[in-house]
Amino acid sequence: MNSMNDLLSASSLLMAIAAILFSLWYAEITEALEIKPDQFNENNAAAYKTVTSIFWSKAFPVALMSLLVTIIFLPDAVKLAVESLKTYQEYGIKAIKKYDAVKTAYCFVTILSAVLAIYMLALTVQLRKLLKELNPYISAAYK
Repeated sequence: MNSMNDLLSASSLLMAIAAILFSLWYAEITEALEIKPDQFNENNAAAYKTVTSIFWSKAFPVALMSLLVTIIFLPDAVKLAVESLKTYQEYGIKAIKKYDAVKTAYCFVTILSAVLAIYMLALTVQLRKLLKELNPYISAAYK
């Protein structure tokens, strides 16, 4: 395994970038989700364009980035968690003497990445459904 400090630095940096982008764009994403489709398809063209832009330029990139950060760092976090469980099973409460804050922080950052990824994927799915409802090029009968 690579140096734990290097892994923690890399995962924290990538998670911080995803979190910053999330915080910058969250308001726009949630505003887009509040758009209600008009009953007449032709009136949805502007809203469709807005939601499409937010989907591809904001929601999807953050969802993808946080998902990739999770996928990249999850295997090492799982290894560390398994190691910790084995150590606890072997030593019981005395395993605390082997506690490593860097390894714990690494696992925590990976968990945060997963939480952000799941939340962003949920928002992305909601935006995708809204796009289908707003699509002025699809007849209401097919929605």
